[in-house]
Amino acid sequence: MRKLFTFFGLMALTVCPLLAQDIDENFVFVDENMQLIENGATVVRNVVEVQEDGTEIINSGISVFDMGAPADVYLKMKYTVVQIDNGAYQLCFPMSCNMQTTTGMYETGYGQVMGGLQNIQSEWFPTADGVCEVVLSIETFVKGIGWPATYTHLGYGPSITLKFVKGGAPEPIKGDVNGDGEVNISDVNAVIDAILSSSSGNEAADVNKDGEVNISDINAVIDIILNP
Repeated sequence: MRKLFTFFGLMALTVCPLLAQDIDENFVFVDENMQLIENGATVVRNVVEVQEDGTEIINSGISVFDMGAPADVYLKMKYTVVQIDNGAYQLCFPMSCNMQTTTGMYETGYGQVMGGLQNIQSEWFPTADGVCEVVLSIETFVKGIGWPATYTHLGYGPSITLKFVKGGAPEPIKGDVNGDGEVNISDVNAVIDAILSSSSGNEAADVNKDGEVNISDINAVIDIILNP
């Protein structure tokens, strides 16, 4: 009984803040497979590519998709470099690239998504092993008529966390069923989905490693959330 009360109490604490803040969904983040990235998700990247000049790069593969915004709606990218162990982080939008080597809060200029889908070239250029973590957000505006151009705040779009890792894949975190680098209510939902699904392909859903995916794994995730 304690487990059930804990579960529903945790759900209430998670859902209420989401209901309190409406997310402007004129634009959303998608990955390289055109899969929607949910608001608040963490994306981990650790594939290092070497350019012709020898420069190493880890690309997020993140694009912005236009969900059908009116013609007068523009957006800008606001991002916070939370951690950067070395090298430089680059983000390109709309027609220029910003590059940072220190932590801090930054933003791009105003722009629109070209052709409905635009790769924003969010990438890290590491010079050694380490981590670069960036919180990337969308803010939308309505562009006024006339010159000079004026922009009126419309709303806040989705926000995601990009975690670049060089030096091997990050060690798996117990309870991180969806593989986003964190253990939270999304992992509880992922276990529930695994239980309801006829497929047993998600090995991470067997949190307690007893060979089965059931209510015990839901309780195991909740215990990890409450007692990290």
